[in-house]
Amino acid sequence: MKVHKAVIASGARYSGPTIHFVDEHYDTGRILAQRVVPVLANDTAEELAARVLHEEHQLYVEVMAALCEDRLIWREDGVPLIQNRENPNEYS
Repeated sequence: MKVHKAVIASGARYSGPTIHFVDEHYDTGRILAQRVVPVLANDTAEELAARVLHEEHQLYVEVMAALCEDRLIWREDGVPLIQNRENPNEYS
């Protein structure tokens, strides 16, 4: 809850989950995917946490499927893209 309380206290308008590789340092692994969750005007930390967790659960499934199906593509600049299963020419 500390993170969500801090986000609300900072006045941030957006938050969200980040899926990344784990390395030897805290939260420094290469990012695989992120989602944006709006911070609403009257949010409590619990409400924001619930919305972020919902997106996180969906994102984990999407990223794991892309990894298992070899649909995670790295752009030349290092940005990860997830190739669409039905249309390989589309990315998210």
